[in-house]
Amino acid sequence: MEQNKIQKENLSISEAVLSTAKENLNRTAITYFGRKISYKTLFKKVRQLSLSLYSLGVKKGEVVLVALPNIPQAVYVLYALNRIGAVPAFVSPLSAEYELEDCIKKCRSDVIIAQDIVYEKLIKVFERIGKRKLVLTSAFDELGVFIKSKKENAVLWSDLLKLKTKVRLYLTPQKPQDTAVILFSGGTTGKPKAVELSNLNLNALANGTEAVCEENVRGVKMLSVLPVFHGFGLGICIHTVLYFGGECILVPRFDVQKTGKIIRKHKPHYLAVVPAMLSPLMNSKPLAKADLRGLKGVFSGGDSLSAELQEAFNNFLLKHSAQIKIRQGYGLTECVAASCLMPVGGIKKNSIGKPYPHTLYKIVKINTLEEAEKGTIGEICISGKTIMKGYFYDEAETQNALKIHCDGRLWLHTGDMGCIDEDGYVYFKGRLKRIIVSNGYNVYPSELENALVKHKDVKECCAVSVKDTKKSERAVMFAVLNSIAEKTGEKQSQLLKYMESYVSKQAMPKCIYFVEKIPRTALGKISYAELEHLAEKLENEDDSL
Repeated sequence: MEQNKIQKENLSISEAVLSTAKENLNRTAITYFGRKISYKTLFKKVRQLSLSLYSLGVKKGEVVLVALPNIPQAVYVLYALNRIGAVPAFVSPLSAEYELEDCIKKCRSDVIIAQDIVYEKLIKVFERIGKRKLVLTSAFDELGVFIKSKKENAVLWSDLLKLKTKVRLYLTPQKPQDTAVILFSGGTTGKPKAVELSNLNLNALANGTEAVCEENVRGVKMLSVLPVFHGFGLGICIHTVLYFGGECILVPRFDVQKTGKIIRKHKPHYLAVVPAMLSPLMNSKPLAKADLRGLKGVFSGGDSLSAELQEAFNNFLLKHSAQIKIRQGYGLTECVAASCLMPVGGIKKNSIGKPYPHTLYKIVKINTLEEAEKGTIGEICISGKTIMKGYFYDEAETQNALKIHCDGRLWLHTGDMGCIDEDGYVYFKGRLKRIIVSNGYNVYPSELENALVKHKDVKECCAVSVKDTKKSERAVMFAVLNSIAEKTGEKQSQLLKYMESYVSKQAMPKCIYFVEKIPRTALGKISYAELEHLAEKLENEDDSL
């Protein structure tokens, strides 16, 4: 059995999933707006699409930009391109015009497959950088409602599927280390980097995820609402599920009421979420009286999960007859998705869990390769089969992230701060770049946030740095208050006084600004860049008074 697992892990991602499809032809592979798509149909669609794309001119090694949400076409494209030996580079269809241009240039893409809503943006991009081959599809094509009007300089999905090649498609065997997909790291500052992931990276993630589930995941149903252009969404919610013959319940975007109805109707066994989704789900009307006893696991990742929100969601699960608790995980695009997860029944407060099987974690002293003492805070480093190949055409950034240590292993330097306790549990302490050096003293934003969010009137908060002529940098807090709390100067003073019991004098923020909500990126992560800009603006306004 172990030998078979290793053999499958060393296949290409398309070979792995198509082999699973052959063994499960009558099972449901995808559920999409109530439509059931079998593994037999998936098998045929992938093979047909690979021939059509080859007819369009897509060749082995070519990078194709894919701007699609969670629709069946995204799944077909993933495996059809891989079958040819081409590489899909997934981006959000909601990307801004210049973000799309940057991604096309970075990936050197001559072919783009996109949702129809992206058409106008891409035409403007083409005016600046030259025409590309463009394939358009809609969220309704796989429901039998095709785009009817022709689009200039574009091939419609229905027409693409009619293309047939007279030249036989010769499939050359892929290696485990061949590039399978490119994803863009969800940078909250600066431009995202193109992360190059191999067949082995994705297949090893699937096997590791099965192991940490601590039960048989073959044939399970997964709510696939996290986007395909994100490692968590593509790696776990789609590839891992199909790798083991499960069912992906595809949801193109997170709408709390619609998603609640889908959960209630289709009863998935697993939910993969980001923390920003939890409060809306707890308050959604469709789930008010839902029976969730069929849930086998709820995984949270992509951002920090506060102890208060974790407790609230666990109470929600208990109230709805679920026999599980939410499990906090940790990962990043550079290792596809999760590489650390809280064990079943072994929950530790504020921890992100233990490393996946065959994955190593260690903490190194800042800006060194030297391992830190047990329990001390340093940079989190990861080694294992899911570590990326590198950043596409960016050797300098690749060398900054991937380093060989004295043990001879290749380690990914995550840029995240953390520590590991005596039991092997890992603790995330914030981004390395988020360290605020105030008057020579290291201030960790996560410690400020953990202190302020304990107050009964604070719903959510975030700490960022602002420039200071005397201290170089200092901390500023943003807080979202509960509805009953008043946003007054007196309340600010009260909260600062409260924080003094938890935070040292050197680390104390100067002020707390009240906001209606904490800004987030398209992936639900806190947009620190936006908050830093807002803090600078507010600070300047205060200084001018």
